Amino acid sequence: MSRAVRMLAVGAAAAGLFTATGGSAQAQDGYSDGDYQASTKAEFVNCGGEVQLGTSLSNGSLYARGGFTLNLSSRGRECWGWLERSTDGGHTWTTISGGHHGAGVFAQTYYYYDGVGYLARVCVGDLLYDNSYSCGAGV
Repeated sequence: MSRAVRMLAVGAAAAGLFTATGGSAQAQDGYSDGDYQASTKAEFVNCGGEVQLGTSLSNGSLYARGGFTLNLSSRGRECWGWLERSTDGGHTWTTISGGHHGAGVFAQTYYYYDGVGYLARVCVGDLLYDNSYSCGAGV
């Protein structure tokens, strides 16, 4: 297991967030799904993801989730995807969702608040090396 995979798994597990899935999309209730944001699309070695915006039906606030097309990477490894958040205009980013991985699956994170002062982005890759992933722009 590469250092990046261990760091992602340990950090997420420590935060109680790690919920790797093998292909079942998580059920979403209480949101009006918006469009996927092409400007925040991330791709890396045949792994892909996009941010989807949604509006809460209970409070009208904007939320974001990641949607991932997880194939085998062009290097023959499972793809990984996760959602990150910035509260300082994109200067620093924090992983907020569990890591999703698989080959030949579509996976989604839960919705996370993305209102004023927040940015969300997806990251994808095969985590073969510490820098074997790419992240989209924040929205």
